[in-house]
Amino acid sequence: RLDRRLLADNPALCRIYGRTREELIGMDAAEVTYPDDNPESVRLFKQIVSGQTDSYEADRRYIRSNGEVFWAHVTMSSVRGLDGKPLYLVGMVMDIDKQKRAEEELRKSQARFQAIFDNVAVGVAVMTLERKPLAFNAAAERIIGYSAEELRDIDPRSLAVPEDRDMDTLWFRELIEGRRDSYVMERRYRRKSGQIFWARINYSLVRDLNDNPDYLIGIIEDIDDQKRASERLAEQESDYLRTLQQRVEERTHEFEEANMRLQNEIEQRKKIEKELAERAAEEAVTADRTRLARDLHDAVTQTLFSASLTAEVLPDLWDLDVEEARRSTEELRQLTRGALAEMRTLLLELRPSTLTQTRLSELIKQLCEAFIGRSRLPITLNIEGECELPPEVQVAFYRIAQESLNNVFKYARATQVNVNLFLSPGSAHYETCDNGIGFDASRNKPTSLGLRIMHERAEAIGAELQVDSKPGSGTCVEVTWNASPNRKLRVL
Repeated sequence: RLDRRLLADNPALCRIYGRTREELIGMDAAEVTYPDDNPESVRLFKQIVSGQTDSYEADRRYIRSNGEVFWAHVTMSSVRGLDGKPLYLVGMVMDIDKQKRAEEELRKSQARFQAIFDNVAVGVAVMTLERKPLAFNAAAERIIGYSAEELRDIDPRSLAVPEDRDMDTLWFRELIEGRRDSYVMERRYRRKSGQIFWARINYSLVRDLNDNPDYLIGIIEDIDDQKRASERLAEQESDYLRTLQQRVEERTHEFEEANMRLQNEIEQRKKIEKELAERAAEEAVTADRTRLARDLHDAVTQTLFSASLTAEVLPDLWDLDVEEARRSTEELRQLTRGALAEMRTLLLELRPSTLTQTRLSELIKQLCEAFIGRSRLPITLNIEGECELPPEVQVAFYRIAQESLNNVFKYARATQVNVNLFLSPGSAHYETCDNGIGFDASRNKPTSLGLRIMHERAEAIGAELQVDSKPGSGTCVEVTWNASPNRKLRVL
C-alpha cells in the first residue's frame, strides 16, 4: 500500500521473510527492514509515490521473525490508475543472502591474498602464459630494480643475461603442457643500473575452472649474495659448505611455505568464484522464465510445425484423394489461423496495454482461434452484447478466459468446448465448458496455481468465480461481474 503496509503476498515471500501470511499482511515494511537500511528504503519509496520514478531496485537487509538478518534484492514498481495516480506498489523480493555472504568471503579472500602478495619477503610476479607481466609486488621491484610500471613494458626474459635466457625452454614447455606443476631455476639478470645479479625463480602454473592453463606465478628470490658466498666458500673447509647448505635449505623452506600459502589462497578464491558463477547462472535462468510466454511460444512452434507438415504433403494428396486434400486444406487453414492468433496473443503479452485497447469480445475470439489452432478441438463461441468495461475488469476476464482454456488444453481430454460471453451495461458474464474427464470439485479446493490465480483475479475486481466439475462429466468455469451502483459504463 501507499503507507508501506503489505497488502498481499505469496508463499515464497513468507518463506523468505520467515513469517506467516497473517503476520505479513498489514505489517509496516519498517518492521522487517534492517534499521540501518530503512531510511534509504523510505526515501526511494517516497520517490515512487510522488511520481519521481516508476520503480527501483536495491539490495537490502531484512529481519526474520527469529531475529536472523538476511540480504534480499528488491524490485519495487508502482501501479497507477487511469488518472496517473499510484494505486499500490508491487514488489518482487529475491533472497540473495548466500550470494552476499559469498561475495564477502571473496572480498576477504582477495584482501588476504593482496596482503600476502604485498608483504611477503620474496618477490612475486603474476604473468600471462607468454610471460608478459601482469603484476609485481614491492619485493620483486626491489630485487629486479625496475618499477611495476616499467616492468609492464618489458619482457622479463630480456632482463636475463644472453647466455642464460634459454635455460628453461624445455621446462617451460613441459609446464604449459601439464607434464610438470612447477620448476625452479637460477640464472643471472641485469638490473636497471646495469648490475648483474643471481636470482632463483620458481614458476608455477595456475589453471582455470576447466583445468586449462590460465596464468603464471613466479616467485623471485635474490640469491646473488649466496652465489658469491658459494664461490668463495668453495675454496674453504667442508664445514663452511655444510653451513651454507643449511642456510640455503632454510631459505628454500620459507620460500616453499610462501608459495604454498599463495596457492591455497588462489584455490580458495577459485572455489568462491565458481560458487558465485553457478549462483548467478541459476538466478539468471530463474529470472528469465515466464510461464505464460513460454507456453505461448511452444504452442506457436507446435502449430507452425504441424502446418508445415500438412503443407508438404498437400500437393501429392490432391492427386491421390481429392476429398482428403480438401479436408487437409481446411486443416491447414485452421492451423495457420491458429498460429496467427497465437502470435497475436504473444504480442499482447509483450504489449500489455493492448489488452485494454481492444474489445473484450475480440480478445476472446482471438483466444478461441489460438486454442483451435493449438488443440484442433472445435469451439462453439457465443457472444452477446457489447460494452466498454473498466480496464482492470477487462484484463481480469481476459486472464481468466486464457487460464481456463489452457486448463482445457492441458488436462481436460475434451472433444468439444463451449465458450459464452454476455455483456451488458453494468455486468459481464463469461464461461468455458468442456466435455472432458472432469474432476471432483467438492474435494479439489482451489489450491492449484491455476485455480488459485483465477479466484484471486475474480476477487480483485469484486467478481464471483464458480468452478463446476464432476469426474466424467466435464468442467465449467464461470465468472460474473456486476458494476457498483455509482459506476457508469458506456454501451458500444
